[in-house]
Amino acid sequence: MESQNYWENREPSKEATFVNEDASNEEKMKLDEDITLDKISELAKEHFHTLKRYPSKKELYTVNLITDGYLETSFMISSLLKVCITALDAERTPNSVVPEPEQNIQEVLGYILNMIPYEEMEFLDKIRNLLPDLKT
Repeated sequence: MESQNYWENREPSKEATFVNEDASNEEKMKLDEDITLDKISELAKEHFHTLKRYPSKKELYTVNLITDGYLETSFMISSLLKVCITALDAERTPNSVVPEPEQNIQEVLGYILNMIPYEEMEFLDKIRNLLPDLKT
């Protein structure tokens, strides 16, 4: 009976206290990491739209361009090629291959603007704000 009272009423030793504090800190860090990963997952669902994983190769991604069909896709490809020809033409004047270079350049720049992953960049900014400051 006396030994039972001793074990129930005794003060914890310093070693036991340090072990419990260490375990508590580790548990807290693990919980913080889990919360951070959950936040990152939610932000990823909100913001990752531009790049889609390529089905057969995990390290590759695709960028989808929305078109009305094959004809518009052909015009997009044609405009890209015309802009390249125009860029190589030092005089920057219309010719038989590229009769309206300004129009083709405008189209290509519009395509490029649509390819910029703004949502993903916003996501990266939010992730950077979640992470502790890293010393470089």
